Amino acid sequence: MVISKRRLLDQMELNDHEKKNLQILDTIRKKGPIARAEISRLIGLNIVTVTSYVDQYIKKGVIKEVGIDVSSGGRKPTLVDLNPSAIYLIGVGLNLVGMIAVLCNLKGEIIFSVRRDRPLQAGEALVMSMVALVEDLIQKSKIETAKVHGIGIGIPGIFSRDASTVRWPSGLLHGAVSKGPLSISVSIHGIFEEKFGIPTVVDNDANAAVFGEEWYGKGLGVQHAVYMYSACGCGFIINGQIYRGANGCAGEFLFDTKEDDQLPALVESYNAGTWENDMGIALSAQSLHQQNPSSKIYELVKNDLKKITLFSVVKAAETGDALAKRLLKEAGARLGRKVAHLANLVNPEIVIIGGGIELGGAPFMDSLKEVVKQVAAPEATEKLRIIPSVLGENGVPLGAAALVAQNYFISV
Repeated sequence: MVISKRRLLDQMELNDHEKKNLQILDTIRKKGPIARAEISRLIGLNIVTVTSYVDQYIKKGVIKEVGIDVSSGGRKPTLVDLNPSAIYLIGVGLNLVGMIAVLCNLKGEIIFSVRRDRPLQAGEALVMSMVALVEDLIQKSKIETAKVHGIGIGIPGIFSRDASTVRWPSGLLHGAVSKGPLSISVSIHGIFEEKFGIPTVVDNDANAAVFGEEWYGKGLGVQHAVYMYSACGCGFIINGQIYRGANGCAGEFLFDTKEDDQLPALVESYNAGTWENDMGIALSAQSLHQQNPSSKIYELVKNDLKKITLFSVVKAAETGDALAKRLLKEAGARLGRKVAHLANLVNPEIVIIGGGIELGGAPFMDSLKEVVKQVAAPEATEKLRIIPSVLGENGVPLGAAALVAQNYFISV
């Protein structure tokens, strides 16, 4: 089995041909349909070079001519755009409660998707659940694997770029069940490539999510962005590129709730990672049952406290339930303090709230924004926008697929 080289892109490592590929194709992706002369103007490459590259892309089927542009005089220019069916991509990712795999075309249009509840195990058991999900996607979509250019995986944990492995230490399991200290390291791409014979790229879930918002979302249009993935980790875009740190593990930003005297002392649940998933919303609701027995939260779960989730609280808040709205506001304030520290540290133009926690809606988001204004330096918030994820639950799988698409661009 021959597997092509996997890359997590660092533009400093690209040769001249790869840089031109990425410049031209990324411009077509963002601006297409577009004329060759306009590509030349936007990226500063001469028209002869652009035309030569574009003609090669057309021969390879990566792009196609799609019409004629309006002319200001002389010959009307031909417009080019990406060929959506040039390749197919598979992206896999996890969110607050689910595990999703998508099959999409080069433009990020989802052709088929499958979803399962998120498994409670970490380590290899989690990876094998993702493998089974991809197998299900391939079988149900009936796609020929020869047409799939690559698989992208967005996964929680501490990611090593050099080894392409993920390690799950205790406290970073994002809700997975553990008994005692846990540190598991798994080479994920090797497992997927052996199973499917398809090149696989792996990255941290928050990195994949922020890249997906830029690549297949509405386009952030900024050089500096932070993706707050639930409350467990961050994805950074700095100077227009994903920032992964020295060896790929940047962005793990756990909030030590045990030192916050405003929170219930639910240390055991915190150690399992549950608290960080939803800023303690579900656990707080469980602990406040006796004081608020008439809350809509408990009616929705028929007083089975173990069934309370973020979504139960959100649904109750939508009915005007006072406790539910209070819990969402308090959680928003807690995450707001965390975002404020990031705003001071990184000074981004945009902070995206995603991974499921953004479903807290207006009570959560308004409280978060207010605390950021109160805590962060005024200079750090002067141009700052805080927005919910555009891609929602598909953010990580689409971002992971986008990493494969970017690899395809540089290697055409």
